[in-house]
Amino acid sequence: MRASWLLFAGMCLVATAEVAPSQAQDVEGFYRGKQIAILVGSAAGSGYDLYARLLARHMGRHLAGNPTVIVQDMPGGGGLTAVNHLYNVAAKDGTVIGAVQRGATIAPLIQPEGVKYDVAKLAWLGSTNSETGVLAVWHTAPQQTIQDVMKTELLIGGSGPATDSETFPRVYNKTIGTRLRIISGYESTAPILLAMERGEVQGIGNSSWSNWTTSYAHYLEEKQVRILLQAGLQKHPDLSGVPMALDLARGPAERQILELYLASNTIGRPFVAPPGLPEARVAALRAAFDQSMRDPDLLAEAAKEKLDISALDGAYIQATLQRLFATPPDVVEAARKAILPDK
Repeated sequence: MRASWLLFAGMCLVATAEVAPSQAQDVEGFYRGKQIAILVGSAAGSGYDLYARLLARHMGRHLAGNPTVIVQDMPGGGGLTAVNHLYNVAAKDGTVIGAVQRGATIAPLIQPEGVKYDVAKLAWLGSTNSETGVLAVWHTAPQQTIQDVMKTELLIGGSGPATDSETFPRVYNKTIGTRLRIISGYESTAPILLAMERGEVQGIGNSSWSNWTTSYAHYLEEKQVRILLQAGLQKHPDLSGVPMALDLARGPAERQILELYLASNTIGRPFVAPPGLPEARVAALRAAFDQSMRDPDLLAEAAKEKLDISALDGAYIQATLQRLFATPPDVVEAARKAILPDK
């Protein structure tokens, strides 16, 4: 893995360099009249899908040749289906990129079953925003605080073993002593919320706060849910009264495990290209992503839709992943055990 990261770092330095005029002409000639597909590793209407569609409406203007950009949702496998497809099947010419679930970034490290890609060989383009996760319960649930969830079992919905909705609850059970029981099989957050309304489950163990302030804001406005816990390395300004999972860790070892998982939240909603792309196209895609994140039209549309834009560039994601994959083996092993289902 270390050799892969050194090779990837060198590629990124080349990719971020200024594109020579002849290479820029090649990029323009390639993309003129072309279509770029963004594969989304989640269901339609999810946060990942909404951000991908926002980017798709603007990115083509910032890429030489002005290709059209479309979105194709490819849910499944806790987000692994899309990134496996991107890595192994999709065209390696710059006409297919991915909006991958952040859990897929560390899955090769802590949950490698089903992983068919090398994180270090993917070309990270950037992220639209960092994320804070929250544990939310339906208003009829008897648990009023996170301490209550440590005393009585809470039924929560899950959308796959590699997704935040299932990995985080298992980690909470092992590190802060919650009693969360996962009912799996839901496609994404939206069906879990419907299950909460129907009384099938009592809550969701982890979902993005940005979703609650946009797509699911009515649940908060109508006081149908309570937010009991936040998952991030820093406290979110909107959630000043909600305890942080890190502060509830039962010891240094548990805190290290939490920090490993919570660091993936800083990656937020990453966009990535498959391996093997010409260097000039990687550089052009990264530049187009960065320019889109500063585009006044995109920012105005995001504000109207209440989508947070706190963009990260590809180099930041690369550095974050390199740090995560250098985590001491004993911590990684403990983190792997923390997400194993209770027997």
